Amino acid sequence: MHLIVGVFLVFELLFLPITIVILLLILIAPLIFIYLFLRLSETAFEMVGFSHWHATLAVFGSILGSLVDIPLFKTPISAYPTWYISLMSFFPGETLAAFHPLLIAVNLGGCIIPLVISAHLLMRGRASMAKSFLGIFVVAAITYNAAQAVPGEGIVLPIWLSPLLAAVCGLALAKGYRRAPPLAYISGSLGTLIGADLLSLITPGVLPALSPQNLHQTKPLVLSIGGAGVFDGIFLTGIIAVLLATGIVCLIRGNCRDEVQS
Repeated sequence: MHLIVGVFLVFELLFLPITIVILLLILIAPLIFIYLFLRLSETAFEMVGFSHWHATLAVFGSILGSLVDIPLFKTPISAYPTWYISLMSFFPGETLAAFHPLLIAVNLGGCIIPLVISAHLLMRGRASMAKSFLGIFVVAAITYNAAQAVPGEGIVLPIWLSPLLAAVCGLALAKGYRRAPPLAYISGSLGTLIGADLLSLITPGVLPALSPQNLHQTKPLVLSIGGAGVFDGIFLTGIIAVLLATGIVCLIRGNCRDEVQS
């Protein structure tokens, strides 16, 4: 009997540290993930030409700004305006004019900040104006056709599509590899914002599809332009696009040092 108790105690002593280690790993894993996400985001902004502190400010500003929605109208809307209904008559097919009340807003972190960052990159000459507009047009056209209106949720898009398109545009349009990351950021951020969000919202029939009158929701539906959240929005599109473009450059050149310092 004493032998069995002794074996049991030894077994507990051997496996107790392992249990504690596993528990600590489970608790620490989210913190590690958040840290890596922040570091990769800061690195991406440094690659497009930001200083370390400006990159940190851009990252935290985008993350905190993703929680802020600025309404475009004081009250919710439940139908298209009269002038728009008249305009819809020129489109083939019948389009619903009324929908469940919704509030259209602009997201600070997913719309306004990417616009400011893109304008800053263009004014600083980090990317060509003409090539940026071409990249934006390509990404906007493809994302507009790929975007889908999901009732009660919003405009959805495959998360890999915009970053991949932006990275390809940046690499294809850049004159020299150093211009690829800024072009990728501008093309991905503004192209997705225009194509998937703005153009989709003004397309006839999209608002009734997003917010049908029989929507089982008592409060008005909030449609936030650029506000799909930190991990599924314009912010993440720009970050992944830059990292993809830079990663491909590193594979081609076999060296990343010049890209980070450029």
